[in-house]
Amino acid sequence: MRYTTNNVAIIVPTKDRPDQLYNLLNSLILQEVSYGRIIIVDGGNSVEGLVLGFKDKLPIEYYTCSPPGQIRQKNMGLSKLNPQDLLVCYFDDDIVLEKDAFKNMINYWNQVDSDTAGICFNIVNEAPPPFSWFGKFIFFSSSMPGKVLASGRSTSLANIKENIRSEWLGGGYTIWKHDILKKYAQENLNTNWAIGEDLKFSYPIGKKYPLFVCADAKVRHEHIYDQYPKKSIYKIRGFKETVFIIHFVQINPNLSQLTCLWMLSTSMISRICFGLITMKYRYIGYAIGQFKGIFNWFISVLGFKEIVTSLDDW
Repeated sequence: MRYTTNNVAIIVPTKDRPDQLYNLLNSLILQEVSYGRIIIVDGGNSVEGLVLGFKDKLPIEYYTCSPPGQIRQKNMGLSKLNPQDLLVCYFDDDIVLEKDAFKNMINYWNQVDSDTAGICFNIVNEAPPPFSWFGKFIFFSSSMPGKVLASGRSTSLANIKENIRSEWLGGGYTIWKHDILKKYAQENLNTNWAIGEDLKFSYPIGKKYPLFVCADAKVRHEHIYDQYPKKSIYKIRGFKETVFIIHFVQINPNLSQLTCLWMLSTSMISRICFGLITMKYRYIGYAIGQFKGIFNWFISVLGFKEIVTSLDDW
């Protein structure tokens, strides 16, 4: 099977980001390729006028989803597909494609193994976290991109210099085979920020099928944290990411809960110390969120609640 850009259905979950969505759609036009379908699933204040303004240049469709939620909106988009939509591209609304990114991606699809399940675009405006021996010692980091550590931490897929095979793929800048998405359904989460849903979804698939990142399919991630109030964002990020990692390790027995606790505890203490030395609240706030997440872990161990329910916003 030789793919073309017409074989791709693009699904974009969006919520209250009209400027970012405009930039994404405009960058799709500038790719100068044709697409099968572009499905916008809106979970916020209506951007129908903005979206339909692109209808003369893009094969665009607009749907609304309530209540919102990244996974819920993706699943609604999937429900609109046909068997003829062979490849499915998920884009977050704050992604912007660089020149020839889509053409390079499809060319790479036609080079990889026929049983490949998914391929990521290459985010080039984010530097991978610096590697350190301390980070390796606490199972927080690795010098190798695209790895999943025993602690549940995953290493960066961003700004790679050559194509790589990966153990996981990102959620908002990836093309999957439609058949894979039909086989592996994503469970809805009642959260505004589905942190880690990409790792939870892709890691089991990567054990059975090849996953890759295409270095020449370059995009930018113009990321903003707008899901929660700014004054509490660091605490919430620390809490949500901690709870997710715990949940992820619990559902993957090949990973280590003891190693996860070691990584979370040592990174929490390190952030507190660094925050006190530099007087930067964001590190302390994140560590407070981590502590709350670890506390919820112990509550779940005692049988009072499932850890995954701590991710709920409603």
